[in-house]
Amino acid sequence: MKNNFKLYTIGWALLLIVFNVIAIVAPGWPTLEKTTPSFWIGYVFISAAFIGQLICAWFAFQEEGAKKMFYNVSLITVSYAGLVLTTVVGLICMIVTPLPYWIGAIVCPLILVVNIIAVIKTKAAIDLVTSVDEKIEKATSFIYDMREESESLLARAKTDEVKVVCKKVRDSFKFSDPMSNDALEKIEFLIRNHFDAFKEAITEGKMDVVTFESEELLSMIAERNNKCKRMK
Repeated sequence: MKNNFKLYTIGWALLLIVFNVIAIVAPGWPTLEKTTPSFWIGYVFISAAFIGQLICAWFAFQEEGAKKMFYNVSLITVSYAGLVLTTVVGLICMIVTPLPYWIGAIVCPLILVVNIIAVIKTKAAIDLVTSVDEKIEKATSFIYDMREESESLLARAKTDEVKVVCKKVRDSFKFSDPMSNDALEKIEFLIRNHFDAFKEAITEGKMDVVTFESEELLSMIAERNNKCKRMK
C-alpha cells in the first residue's frame, strides 16, 4: 500500500507543478492586472485543496488489506471531488481578475469547509463499518477455525472408519451458527478441548477414544446450536 501511495504522490506532484506553471506563466487579461486579490485567493485555496487531498490519500493508503483499502477509496473520492470543485471556482477567481475579491473570499472558504465536513463524515462512516467488520470477524472466528481444522482432519484421515467419524464432525461444524458471544464461551472452550483430544486419538489410532470424543463433540455442538437459537 505504501508503494501505491508513492506512485499516487508522483501523480499528485505533477498535477500541482502543472497548476503552478500555468498560474505563473499564463498571461493576464489585456490592460488588466493579473495578480489581483481575487487571483491570490483562488491560488491559495486551490493549493490548500491539493494539500488536503494528499493528506486524505495518505490516511487511505496507510490501511493494510484489500477490504480496508476498498472502504477508504470513498475518502479519496470525496476529497478529490472537493479538489475539483475548489479548482473550478479558484480558477474562475484567478482568471476573471476584475471579479470582486470578496466573492472568492466567501465562496472558496465555504467550499473548503463543506469538503472538510464531508471528509470527516466519510471517515466516521468508514471507522464504523470497519469496527462492525472486526466485531463480526471476532464473533465468527471460533466456528470458522473449527470448520477449517475439521476439514483438514478429514482430508488426512487414513481409514474409512475414521473418515466417517471425521465427516460427521466436519458437517456439524459446517452447519453450525457461526456467530458466537460471551454466553457461549464456556461450551466453546469444552468443544475446543474435546476436538483436540479427538485429533490426538486419531493420530494415536485409539478408535475407542475417537468414537467417544466424536460423540461428545456432536452432542456439545448440538447444545451450542440450540443455545444460539434460544438467544435469537
